[in-house]
Amino acid sequence: MTENIQAPQPENQTVNQVPTFPQGSPAPSPAKGLAIAALVVGIIAFLTGLVPVVGIVLGAVGLVLGIIALVKKQPKGLALTGTILAAVALVVSLVATIVAGAFTSAVVETVNEQTSVTSETPGQDSTAEEDAEKASAEGTRENPLPLGSLISSKDWDVVLNSVNLEANADVAAANMFNEAPADGYQYAVANVSVTYKGEGSSYPAFVSIDYVTATGEVISTWDSLAVAPEPTFGGGELYAGGSATGNLAFAIPVSADGVLRVKAGMLADEMFVAIR
Repeated sequence: MTENIQAPQPENQTVNQVPTFPQGSPAPSPAKGLAIAALVVGIIAFLTGLVPVVGIVLGAVGLVLGIIALVKKQPKGLALTGTILAAVALVVSLVATIVAGAFTSAVVETVNEQTSVTSETPGQDSTAEEDAEKASAEGTRENPLPLGSLISSKDWDVVLNSVNLEANADVAAANMFNEAPADGYQYAVANVSVTYKGEGSSYPAFVSIDYVTATGEVISTWDSLAVAPEPTFGGGELYAGGSATGNLAFAIPVSADGVLRVKAGMLADEMFVAIR
Protein backbone atom coordinates (compact mmCIF):
# COMPACT_ATOMS: atom_id res chain seq x y z
CA MET A 1 0.00 0.00 0.00
CA THR A 2 1.43 3.17 -1.10
CA GLU A 3 1.35 6.11 1.31
CA ASN A 4 0.89 9.60 0.05
CA ILE A 5 3.85 11.55 1.11
CA GLN A 6 3.33 15.32 1.12
CA ALA A 7 6.18 17.67 0.64
CA PRO A 8 6.95 19.56 3.78
CA GLN A 9 5.63 23.10 3.88
CA PRO A 10 7.93 25.90 4.91
CA GLU A 11 7.24 27.18 8.31
CA ASN A 12 7.14 30.82 7.20
CA GLN A 13 5.08 31.44 4.17
CA THR A 14 5.56 34.65 2.26
CA VAL A 15 2.29 36.60 1.96
CA ASN A 16 2.00 38.97 -0.93
CA GLN A 17 1.07 42.38 0.50
CA VAL A 18 0.29 45.56 -1.39
CA PRO A 19 2.74 48.19 -0.25
CA THR A 20 1.21 51.29 1.26
CA PHE A 21 2.74 54.67 0.90
CA PRO A 22 2.06 57.70 3.15
CA GLN A 23 -0.38 60.10 1.70
CA GLY A 24 1.01 63.44 0.54
CA SER A 25 0.76 66.48 2.92
CA PRO A 26 -1.94 69.06 2.06
CA ALA A 27 -0.78 72.13 0.16
CA PRO A 28 -0.18 75.14 2.45
CA SER A 29 -2.94 77.76 2.42
CA PRO A 30 -1.96 81.05 0.80
CA ALA A 31 -0.89 83.92 3.11
CA LYS A 32 -3.65 86.42 3.84
CA GLY A 33 -2.19 88.76 6.47
CA LEU A 34 -2.00 91.76 4.15
CA ALA A 35 -5.52 91.17 2.86
CA ILE A 36 -6.92 91.07 6.39
CA ALA A 37 -4.96 94.19 7.34
CA ALA A 38 -6.27 96.00 4.25
CA LEU A 39 -9.85 95.05 5.15
CA VAL A 40 -9.51 96.18 8.78
CA VAL A 41 -7.86 99.49 7.88
CA GLY A 42 -10.38 100.02 5.07
CA ILE A 43 -13.31 99.56 7.47
CA ILE A 44 -11.81 101.97 10.02
CA ALA A 45 -11.05 104.50 7.28
CA PHE A 46 -14.59 104.21 5.94
CA LEU A 47 -16.05 104.85 9.41
CA THR A 48 -13.82 107.91 9.92
CA GLY A 49 -14.11 109.19 6.38
CA LEU A 50 -15.92 112.39 7.39
CA VAL A 51 -13.13 113.34 9.80
CA PRO A 52 -10.77 115.75 8.02
CA VAL A 53 -7.18 114.51 7.51
CA VAL A 54 -7.71 111.34 9.60
CA GLY A 55 -9.73 109.65 6.89
CA ILE A 56 -7.15 110.66 4.28
CA VAL A 57 -4.29 109.04 6.19
CA LEU A 58 -6.15 105.82 7.00
CA GLY A 59 -7.62 105.64 3.50
CA ALA A 60 -4.17 105.95 1.90
CA VAL A 61 -2.75 103.23 4.19
CA GLY A 62 -5.65 100.87 3.47
CA LEU A 63 -5.39 101.51 -0.26
CA VAL A 64 -1.68 100.66 -0.31
CA LEU A 65 -2.19 97.50 1.75
CA GLY A 66 -5.03 96.37 -0.49
CA ILE A 67 -3.05 96.87 -3.70
CA ILE A 68 -0.04 94.99 -2.30
CA ALA A 69 -2.31 92.13 -1.15
CA LEU A 70 -3.84 91.89 -4.65
CA VAL A 71 -0.40 91.89 -6.28
CA LYS A 72 0.76 89.11 -3.92
CA LYS A 73 -2.41 87.13 -4.85
CA GLN A 74 -3.71 86.98 -1.32
CA PRO A 75 -7.47 86.30 -0.84
CA LYS A 76 -9.05 88.51 -3.44
CA GLY A 77 -12.33 89.10 -1.61
CA LEU A 78 -10.68 90.52 1.51
CA ALA A 79 -8.11 92.57 -0.36
CA LEU A 80 -10.59 94.00 -2.88
CA THR A 81 -13.13 94.93 -0.20
CA GLY A 82 -10.48 96.67 1.88
CA THR A 83 -9.18 98.53 -1.18
CA ILE A 84 -12.63 99.80 -2.18
CA LEU A 85 -13.52 100.93 1.36
CA ALA A 86 -10.17 102.71 1.74
CA ALA A 87 -10.54 104.46 -1.64
CA VAL A 88 -14.05 105.69 -0.77
CA ALA A 89 -12.84 106.91 2.64
CA LEU A 90 -9.91 108.70 1.03
CA VAL A 91 -12.15 110.63 -1.38
CA VAL A 92 -14.79 111.47 1.26
CA SER A 93 -12.20 112.66 3.79
CA LEU A 94 -10.44 114.75 1.14
CA VAL A 95 -13.72 116.54 0.35
CA ALA A 96 -14.46 116.96 4.08
CA THR A 97 -11.00 118.44 4.64
CA ILE A 98 -11.45 120.95 1.81
CA VAL A 99 -14.90 121.97 3.08
CA ALA A 100 -13.64 122.31 6.67
CA GLY A 101 -10.72 124.42 5.52
CA ALA A 102 -12.96 126.71 3.49
CA PHE A 103 -15.38 127.08 6.42
CA THR A 104 -12.57 127.88 8.86
CA SER A 105 -11.13 130.45 6.47
CA ALA A 106 -14.55 132.09 6.08
CA VAL A 107 -15.05 132.26 9.86
CA VAL A 108 -11.62 133.79 10.41
CA GLU A 109 -12.22 136.33 7.65
CA THR A 110 -15.61 137.27 9.14
CA VAL A 111 -14.14 137.73 12.62
CA ASN A 112 -11.33 139.85 11.20
CA GLU A 113 -13.84 142.03 9.37
CA GLN A 114 -15.95 142.46 12.50
CA THR A 115 -13.00 143.28 14.72
CA SER A 116 -11.12 145.52 12.30
CA VAL A 117 -11.56 149.19 13.19
CA THR A 118 -10.37 152.17 11.22
CA SER A 119 -10.26 155.80 12.18
CA GLU A 120 -10.29 159.01 10.21
CA THR A 121 -9.24 162.36 11.60
CA PRO A 122 -11.42 165.19 10.27
CA GLY A 123 -9.89 167.77 7.97
CA GLN A 124 -6.96 165.64 6.80
CA ASP A 125 -6.47 164.13 3.35
CA SER A 126 -4.02 161.27 2.99
CA THR A 127 -3.31 158.18 0.96
CA ALA A 128 -4.52 154.71 1.95
CA GLU A 129 -1.02 153.74 3.09
CA GLU A 130 -0.73 156.84 5.24
CA ASP A 131 -4.18 156.13 6.69
CA ALA A 132 -3.10 152.60 7.65
CA GLU A 133 0.07 153.89 9.31
CA LYS A 134 -1.85 156.59 11.12
CA ALA A 135 -4.52 154.16 12.31
CA SER A 136 -1.86 151.90 13.81
CA ALA A 137 -0.25 154.85 15.62
CA GLU A 138 -3.36 156.70 16.75
CA GLY A 139 -6.27 155.56 18.85
CA THR A 140 -4.27 154.27 21.82
CA ARG A 141 -4.45 155.61 25.39
CA GLU A 142 -1.06 157.20 24.88
CA ASN A 143 -2.03 158.74 21.53
CA PRO A 144 -5.83 159.12 21.48
CA LEU A 145 -7.81 160.31 18.48
CA PRO A 146 -9.10 163.88 18.55
CA LEU A 147 -12.79 164.65 19.06
CA GLY A 148 -14.73 164.43 15.80
CA SER A 149 -12.73 161.45 14.49
CA LEU A 150 -14.66 158.76 12.62
CA ILE A 151 -14.31 155.33 14.22
CA SER A 152 -15.55 152.64 11.85
CA SER A 153 -16.12 148.90 12.18
CA LYS A 154 -18.01 146.40 10.05
CA ASP A 155 -21.37 147.35 11.57
CA TRP A 156 -21.00 150.85 12.98
CA ASP A 157 -19.64 154.33 12.30
CA VAL A 158 -19.10 156.26 15.54
CA VAL A 159 -18.20 159.92 16.08
CA LEU A 160 -17.66 161.58 19.47
CA ASN A 161 -18.87 165.09 18.67
CA SER A 162 -18.10 166.88 21.94
CA VAL A 163 -17.46 166.49 25.66
CA ASN A 164 -18.74 168.95 28.28
CA LEU A 165 -16.50 168.62 31.35
CA GLU A 166 -18.56 171.04 33.46
CA ALA A 167 -21.98 169.40 33.21
CA ASN A 168 -23.04 169.30 36.88
CA ALA A 169 -25.85 171.80 36.34
CA ASP A 170 -27.01 170.14 33.08
CA VAL A 171 -27.17 166.70 34.72
CA ALA A 172 -28.99 168.04 37.76
CA ALA A 173 -31.59 169.67 35.50
CA ALA A 174 -31.99 166.54 33.36
CA ASN A 175 -33.72 164.51 36.09
CA MET A 176 -34.85 165.37 39.57
CA PHE A 177 -33.53 162.07 40.90
CA ASN A 178 -29.97 162.61 39.67
CA GLU A 179 -27.64 162.86 42.65
CA ALA A 180 -24.78 165.30 42.96
CA PRO A 181 -21.38 163.81 42.15
CA ALA A 182 -19.26 162.49 45.01
CA ASP A 183 -16.43 164.56 46.44
CA GLY A 184 -13.56 164.80 44.02
CA TYR A 185 -15.80 163.99 41.03
CA GLN A 186 -17.71 165.99 38.44
CA TYR A 187 -20.20 165.17 35.71
CA ALA A 188 -19.06 165.11 32.09
CA VAL A 189 -21.48 164.76 29.20
CA ALA A 190 -20.34 163.25 25.88
CA ASN A 191 -22.35 163.76 22.71
CA VAL A 192 -22.15 160.78 20.33
CA SER A 193 -23.40 160.05 16.80
CA VAL A 194 -23.66 156.52 15.38
CA THR A 195 -24.66 155.06 12.02
CA TYR A 196 -25.60 151.39 11.59
CA LYS A 197 -24.16 149.57 8.54
CA GLY A 198 -24.78 145.90 9.32
CA GLU A 199 -27.44 143.38 8.32
CA GLY A 200 -30.97 143.51 9.68
CA SER A 201 -31.34 145.94 12.55
CA SER A 202 -29.54 146.76 15.78
CA TYR A 203 -29.43 149.25 18.66
CA PRO A 204 -26.91 152.01 19.47
CA ALA A 205 -26.51 150.44 22.91
CA PHE A 206 -24.26 147.83 21.25
CA VAL A 207 -21.70 150.63 20.81
CA SER A 208 -19.72 150.78 24.07
CA ILE A 209 -18.33 154.09 25.36
CA ASP A 210 -16.51 154.35 28.71
CA TYR A 211 -14.19 156.77 30.45
CA VAL A 212 -10.69 155.55 31.38
CA THR A 213 -8.71 157.50 33.97
CA ALA A 214 -5.01 158.27 33.64
CA THR A 215 -4.30 155.53 36.19
CA GLY A 216 -6.33 152.93 34.26
CA GLU A 217 -9.69 152.77 36.08
CA VAL A 218 -12.69 152.29 33.79
CA ILE A 219 -15.81 154.37 34.52
CA SER A 220 -19.06 153.57 32.73
CA THR A 221 -22.30 155.52 32.60
CA TRP A 222 -23.83 152.85 34.86
CA ASP A 223 -21.50 153.64 37.73
CA SER A 224 -23.36 156.83 38.63
CA LEU A 225 -26.82 155.96 37.26
CA ALA A 226 -27.28 159.58 36.29
CA VAL A 227 -29.75 160.34 33.51
CA ALA A 228 -28.03 162.38 30.79
CA PRO A 229 -29.64 165.48 29.29
CA GLU A 230 -31.93 164.85 26.34
CA PRO A 231 -31.51 163.34 23.85
CA THR A 232 -30.06 160.35 25.69
CA PHE A 233 -27.88 157.87 23.83
CA GLY A 234 -28.64 154.17 23.34
CA GLY A 235 -32.34 153.89 22.56
CA GLY A 236 -34.12 153.35 19.27
CA GLU A 237 -33.76 150.53 16.76
CA LEU A 238 -31.78 151.22 13.58
CA TYR A 239 -31.66 149.51 10.19
CA ALA A 240 -28.71 149.82 7.80
CA GLY A 241 -28.14 153.50 7.05
CA GLY A 242 -30.00 154.66 10.17
CA SER A 243 -28.29 157.18 12.46
CA ALA A 244 -28.79 158.40 16.02
CA THR A 245 -27.23 161.12 18.19
CA GLY A 246 -27.42 161.31 21.98
CA ASN A 247 -25.74 162.19 25.26
CA LEU A 248 -23.96 160.06 27.86
CA ALA A 249 -23.22 161.21 31.41
CA PHE A 250 -20.11 160.15 33.37
CA ALA A 251 -19.05 160.98 36.93
CA ILE A 252 -15.30 161.44 36.41
CA PRO A 253 -12.47 162.67 38.68
CA VAL A 254 -12.17 166.48 38.71
CA SER A 255 -8.66 166.10 37.28
CA ALA A 256 -10.30 165.06 33.97
CA ASP A 257 -7.01 163.58 32.80
CA GLY A 258 -8.45 160.47 31.17
CA VAL A 259 -9.74 159.49 27.73
CA LEU A 260 -12.92 157.96 26.31
CA ARG A 261 -12.79 154.34 25.13
CA VAL A 262 -14.97 153.44 22.14
CA LYS A 263 -15.87 149.94 20.92
CA ALA A 264 -17.84 150.22 17.69
CA GLY A 265 -19.72 146.96 18.23
CA MET A 266 -19.47 144.04 20.63
CA LEU A 267 -16.59 142.35 18.78
CA ALA A 268 -14.80 145.49 17.63
CA ASP A 269 -11.37 146.58 18.78
CA GLU A 270 -11.21 149.39 21.32
CA MET A 271 -10.18 152.88 20.27
CA PHE A 272 -9.42 155.84 22.53
CA VAL A 273 -10.51 159.45 22.01
CA ALA A 274 -9.27 162.57 23.78
CA ILE A 275 -11.83 164.56 25.77
CA ARG A 276 -10.30 167.99 25.11
